[in-house]
Amino acid sequence: MPYSIVETCIGCTACTKRCPTNAITGERNQLHVIDPTLCIDCGACGVVCPPEAILDTFGNVCRSYKKDQWPRAVVIEEKCIGSGCELCINICPFDALSLQHTDRIDDFFGVSTVDEKKCTGCRLCEDVCGWDAIHIFPLKNEVVKDFSELTEEEKQIVTRARKALGVI
Repeated sequence: MPYSIVETCIGCTACTKRCPTNAITGERNQLHVIDPTLCIDCGACGVVCPPEAILDTFGNVCRSYKKDQWPRAVVIEEKCIGSGCELCINICPFDALSLQHTDRIDDFFGVSTVDEKKCTGCRLCEDVCGWDAIHIFPLKNEVVKDFSELTEEEKQIVTRARKALGVI
């Protein structure tokens, strides 16, 4: 099941800019919509949503973060095989990964390196890496709010949305 947007959406367009698959549409100052056929359940949209109006695949509210806390890829150089693989580089829709030489790893072409200004934390690179060399922090389960943290109004909205999604 894809992520979804609830009626507390203010139409700020932050999610549309962050989505790696262009799955989110909507006019400024109006409720936005996520196309379920394009959504890859990455959560990049949820962390940038100021009113926290985005639900994950299980109907949990995504926690909004300040820009300096947005999820970012971290490469564990010792695990990255670098040249010859490049799966993470090829899958990144934002060209946030490239092979670079480092002081610690002496591979001819280098190891995968993250350009933090381009990375959206969409988790595509983390999912494709077969060497467990890339992780996105904060972890996926850490970017959702606990139901007990919601206001009564938010609980009602989320409960209605979960029912509509068939989660409960």
